[in-house]
Amino acid sequence: MKTPILCLLLLFPILGIAQDQYSITGKVEQLKDGSKLFLVYNSDGVSYVDSTETKAGHFAFKGRLSYPVYSALYLNKNPYATKLQPREKLDYFRFYLEAAEIAVNAKDSLKNIVLSGSKLNLENEEFQRMKKGVDEKFDALNKEFSKLPIEQQKDSVLFAQFVTREKLLMDENYSLHLRFAQEHPDSYLSVIGLSFVASQEKFATAVESAFDGLSQRLKDSPQGRIIPLQLASLSKTKIGELAPDLTLKSPDGKTIKISDFFGKYLLIDFWASWCGPCRTENPNLVEAYKKFQDAGLEILGISLDDAARKEAWIKAITEDRLLWPQVSDLGGWDSVAAKLYGINSIPANFLLGPDGKIIARNLRGEDLQNKLKTIFTAQATQ
Repeated sequence: MKTPILCLLLLFPILGIAQDQYSITGKVEQLKDGSKLFLVYNSDGVSYVDSTETKAGHFAFKGRLSYPVYSALYLNKNPYATKLQPREKLDYFRFYLEAAEIAVNAKDSLKNIVLSGSKLNLENEEFQRMKKGVDEKFDALNKEFSKLPIEQQKDSVLFAQFVTREKLLMDENYSLHLRFAQEHPDSYLSVIGLSFVASQEKFATAVESAFDGLSQRLKDSPQGRIIPLQLASLSKTKIGELAPDLTLKSPDGKTIKISDFFGKYLLIDFWASWCGPCRTENPNLVEAYKKFQDAGLEILGISLDDAARKEAWIKAITEDRLLWPQVSDLGGWDSVAAKLYGINSIPANFLLGPDGKIIARNLRGEDLQNKLKTIFTAQATQ
């Protein structure tokens, strides 16, 4: 399995704080004079890029942030603006950018940077150590799947077994986020982690308890205020409930609402251009759409691409021959739609009946085909 069975939320949206200044001072000794560095991050659905050139290995960035963000330093090329060549390797370093005086240093390469001056990144290092064991289990599971012959990878029973094992590992991952939040009630990573777990019904009580233990400043932050809404969404997206309505825009700017499709069977499909498992599942959706569209099926694709990947999203729609309506707010994992529907792994979907009520969730492969066949066969005999 060269890519995970699900694309999981790894770069979590960061809570809002008062706008303040950040500074980055760096030295990578072996960089040539004039080497170009790009600082790239997304905030509120907007992609930001700053650049500078090195002198004697030194470089610096300054700016202001409304809230901490996950960011990256790239050497000589911004991959979001310039396509990499086949087998081209990019030197880069990922970290949390926050309002602090951050120092980054390395002898030879950005990937070997040692960072200091940032409390948030120290906390993240602690958390990465906490979940190292689970990450290794995920890697082992993916390698095990990838070694299977293609015929076995396509076997629905075997694939379902791997999905079950992956979900068990996700439960371990969720538990670690809860533990970190309980041990760090004033850490930004705690409110980020709780937001990640809040869409999981089995952990709802634990999330609510951990949230109650957070400092008031975290509870009052924009991300903190979202967590109670996420917990409430658990009851709103259960089977039998009326699907929450939502208005988003298509690539050409057309406004589309979920309720526009009431009266038909609607599959709300959450995906992204960068999500390998989503792209693998797309041919199954194309097959279902062609087979059942005339019988009354519609699909609405909701992309979790961010602003930097808008062109990639549009290209993927064409490449995968997705003929149904597509929308996004280009917020990535911080998408309003993802929050409203409690999405933290993709592909994910909700099947609605003509009355707008949810009748099934997360149907993939043969499960989707069989469910639709049952629905429309029964409808044809009425």
